Amino acid sequence: MHTILCPLCGSDSRTVLVRGSDLLHGVPGDFSVTRCSCGLVYINPQPDNDELQLYYPDHYLAHKELHGMTRFQRHRALKEFVLRWYYDYPLGGQLPPRWQRRLLRPLLWLLSLGTLKSAIPYHGAGGLLDVGCGNGGWLRGMQECGWTVQGVEIDENAARTANAAGVPTFCGTLPAARFPDQSFDVVRLHYVFEHLINPAEILTEIRRILKPDGVCYIRVPNIASCTYRWFKQYWYPLDVPRHVFHYTPDTFTRLARQNGLAVQRVRYYSPPSGFFVSLEFMRREGALPAWLRPVNGERAFWRNLWRPLGWLIDRAGQGDIVEFTLVSNAAR
Repeated sequence: MHTILCPLCGSDSRTVLVRGSDLLHGVPGDFSVTRCSCGLVYINPQPDNDELQLYYPDHYLAHKELHGMTRFQRHRALKEFVLRWYYDYPLGGQLPPRWQRRLLRPLLWLLSLGTLKSAIPYHGAGGLLDVGCGNGGWLRGMQECGWTVQGVEIDENAARTANAAGVPTFCGTLPAARFPDQSFDVVRLHYVFEHLINPAEILTEIRRILKPDGVCYIRVPNIASCTYRWFKQYWYPLDVPRHVFHYTPDTFTRLARQNGLAVQRVRYYSPPSGFFVSLEFMRREGALPAWLRPVNGERAFWRNLWRPLGWLIDRAGQGDIVEFTLVSNAAR
């Protein structure tokens, strides 16, 4: 364990928000989640790299063999419809008129949640990099949509599986891959950035490898969410100690700006898992209030009851997960 200075402001001024342990896998250890005076939240003292590896069991990363149909190929006709009409992919010819797509946008949005909620808008045929790509399943689907794909994955088994499936994947960290300047049209990090002990270095590297008009998508837990305030140390996305940093829209925007990237768009997501797994953590630790004990996240009734509430929470900017769309500062 070692004490660090805040990577956002360089300060050593911090207060302890919560003390937590590994509730997901039960690996022993207690950690302090602290908030710097600038607002950035992170574990401090932090585990060393070797210590952190103990908290990633073999089944943590997706490295199952890919065979048969990809997720894109299942229900292909519906997914092609959503990709064409909602994400602007020119599959099967010219795009439908814009007025028609705008007219159907509420319906298309609902369809996208059920079929392709991890898809990205079409930016024209180009290079797509997924950092923390796991077994390459998502990249393989994007490959079928016309992208030239590249993965980066630190887990050897997962990287090996991705390469065997035809998804070129570098095994190691993003800086170690040493991609040429301005290599990619799109860079994506979904549920990866909060694990990284060197966030400023990674943002600088993304800025270097993005093309001048390139776009980066980073999705992380939102420590400013209302569900964090409800659950505190039992909040599922807290995931101590694997999530070493936690961001609010404000702290992430400032960190990105300091490292050459500008936040163009912010979107919120509140999947049922954030609420119901947190609930089960509280139940298991004997901290669940009596009035919540009848709630069971395994039942469709309760999960469906959550969805409209989650939608309202997202509209209020209080969602569990936040996705940032970033561009180069120079491209603004």
